[in-house]
Amino acid sequence: MINFLLIFLLISTQVLGDIWLSRGMKVFGEITSFHPDALGQLVGYLFTSPWIGLGVVTLTISMLIYLVSLTRLDMSFVLPMHAFSYVLNALMAWLILKEPVSLARWLAAIFISLGVFIVGWSKRIDDRKAQLQQDADPNIKSSWMLLLPLSFYLPKMWLGVLVLVLADCTADILVARGVKKIGKFSARSLTSILQWLKSVFVNPGVLIGVASYTVSFLMFISLLSWADISLVRPATGLGYIINLCGAHFILKEHISSGRLAGIIVIGWGVGIISLTG
Repeated sequence: MINFLLIFLLISTQVLGDIWLSRGMKVFGEITSFHPDALGQLVGYLFTSPWIGLGVVTLTISMLIYLVSLTRLDMSFVLPMHAFSYVLNALMAWLILKEPVSLARWLAAIFISLGVFIVGWSKRIDDRKAQLQQDADPNIKSSWMLLLPLSFYLPKMWLGVLVLVLADCTADILVARGVKKIGKFSARSLTSILQWLKSVFVNPGVLIGVASYTVSFLMFISLLSWADISLVRPATGLGYIINLCGAHFILKEHISSGRLAGIIVIGWGVGIISLTG
């Protein structure tokens, strides 16, 4: 139960943070120049906008919840479940930001939801199989060779998405590896929580990951000035392909057939977004 509560809080804070940032960037307008003067105006706005500030605080909370989630669950499970935030993003963008959400985007949201359901259901099946295998032979292991090619033409928006995805995936893998080395979060007091956070943020991998998240965040801000949140956030789901390979080959996580199928369905939803964007 605690694991799904963490996922719920992770999704909720991610969606709210995205909505506040999107609202703030709609007030600022489109970023059309990266000249130092224009960047100075942008930085000044980012530090004074209440919507941007609220979004950053909310996403910081989401990041902390994400770190705790990685100590309890595989990254290849947490991130696909996190994809349900794309569906809520579309809904909240429609209700709060009054963004027009096309039929194709709702169809993509349905695919993503279905993929999340498959991943969640496969987790239950995987847990049961793991228990049965452990009872029968604790040395039994399995492996997947994964190859999910993807290519598309890159206009400005999609070039930005590619930069964001690469920075985000690098951060996800480095942070996940660093947190797993630290161990499971089990703090019960403020002192123990602070000690755990200290051990997290002195880990070199986590520090490099945070730097990559910063690049990803700045690119995300730029994308929000170019397109609606209901398009931008699902488009970043392209990173699941990279994260899936990273989870298997770098973090040595087992990718079950059910989890792989769910991620592929999520990829279909992202594909629909990309073709209609």
